Amino acid sequence: MHRLLPLLALGVALFMACATAATPARAATSLASADALPATGEHPHPGGMAPDGRVWFVPMQRKEIALTFDDGPYPFYTPLLLHQLEADGTPATFFLVGRTMQEYPQLVERIIASGSELGNHTFNHFTLTSLSDDEIEGQISACGGLIESYTGGAPTLFRPPHGHYDTRVLDIARKLGYRTILWSDAPDDAKLDNRELPVSLIVERVVKHATPGGIVLLHSGQYNTAMALAAIIPQLRAEGYTFVTVSQLLAHQDL
Repeated sequence: MHRLLPLLALGVALFMACATAATPARAATSLASADALPATGEHPHPGGMAPDGRVWFVPMQRKEIALTFDDGPYPFYTPLLLHQLEADGTPATFFLVGRTMQEYPQLVERIIASGSELGNHTFNHFTLTSLSDDEIEGQISACGGLIESYTGGAPTLFRPPHGHYDTRVLDIARKLGYRTILWSDAPDDAKLDNRELPVSLIVERVVKHATPGGIVLLHSGQYNTAMALAAIIPQLRAEGYTFVTVSQLLAHQDL
């Protein structure tokens, strides 16, 4: 069944891409009327979770933390990440892009088999704030349908590409049954100029900013990120942390 759904999702995505190119004024008008929220530099909700569905961290006393990986899946990089995670029995949450899932279905299946979970990172990885409401919904729904075809259940975790969102994106995601998962710790491992951040710096930033209930933003297509896991995981375990998925973190709120 999940072989048919990706083809349907691709048709939806191609239609939306054409519509986006043909109607820039409509998207701009919709954006102008939105109550824009900053994508970076904002202050998380004091409790880590906002009523509109945003989650930066989950309030808890237990030393649990969630590693999350954006983008992909990618040949070479995703298997390398999974090798590092599986070596220590570490679950994680992978926010996948729908069009890449279609290209590498075997990698999607391997992520699931490893005990990690899937989150929605949209179908095309477009900046959602530049799209119309219908296009935003289409991007989230197309990716969500693909995920459900693999897992058998509707996904509930969404992360906007580049962390860019506004109130329209939040409202649409919530209407579709998602929480918008942001982060409390981001080592900036994916540079816009494609420079690789040194392994030691990735490790230092993640470990230094780790907190109970924290959500760590990392990226799938970075070799040094995969190498950094070999140090991040044992160092945080030595500090008493347990690694869980974002869904498990949410289930353990206030514990």
